[in-house]
Amino acid sequence: MSKELEKIIDNLETVFRGDAWHGPSVLEMLNSLPEKVVDQKRGYSKRTIAKLIYHLVAWRMFIIEKLADNIHYTLETEEDNWGKPEMTSQENWQNLIQLFKDTQKKLVDLLEEQNDELLNRRVPGEHYDFYKLLTGMIQHDTYHLGMIWVLWE
Repeated sequence: MSKELEKIIDNLETVFRGDAWHGPSVLEMLNSLPEKVVDQKRGYSKRTIAKLIYHLVAWRMFIIEKLADNIHYTLETEEDNWGKPEMTSQENWQNLIQLFKDTQKKLVDLLEEQNDELLNRRVPGEHYDFYKLLTGMIQHDTYHLGMIWVLWE
């Protein structure tokens, strides 16, 4: 494993699992959430907590597909990005959390097989490299973690 990619993986895992400077990690927050709030709509947001979690899963799946050189994989539709209603329902919450954990593990496992050369490689079908995609994922998770916090309150 190379040094830079190792640091990026560590950051991805920190935001996901814990010990982050910004406060609770994604999993720490999700483990604290009462299930009754996960599919509640708030007037100031068209997204629910469950939709935000699906969105985080969708971007992990995007990276996994791009690591497999899938040039055609996109997140074009609303459902691609935010999930179908049955996926983001309170009844499906535990399955969604498991899917989230599974895609995080798969992503980290795939990244651990790579080296720093990946970071300079262009993402198949995109105009940016894997460095931008992976560091953007860390920023993206942190941003949506804040949105989850606001929707919970």
